[in-house]
Amino acid sequence: MRKSEIIFTVRKSPEGGYVARALDHPIFTQADTLDELKVNVADAVRCHFDDRELLPEVRLVEQQFIFGSAKGKITVPEDFNDPLPKEIEDLFW
Repeated sequence: MRKSEIIFTVRKSPEGGYVARALDHPIFTQADTLDELKVNVADAVRCHFDDRELLPEVRLVEQQFIFGSAKGKITVPEDFNDPLPKEIEDLFW
């Protein structure tokens, strides 16, 4: 059964422009502007699916995560790499 929607994450490219990547399909495209990206995404979806198939709706979602954005907000405890206590380890078996 065909999914009725494909979600693409959209982010700014470090080289300039924008990139879009589908979450559940191997579809990727890029463009200089958001308007061009929308056209390229629609073209990429049409190319990915057989002409006889109904095309799913496309939803573009801006990717919010920025590497390094949590710096100073997350701390790793000193014992992070130590083995788990036996009573906790036993819960996994």
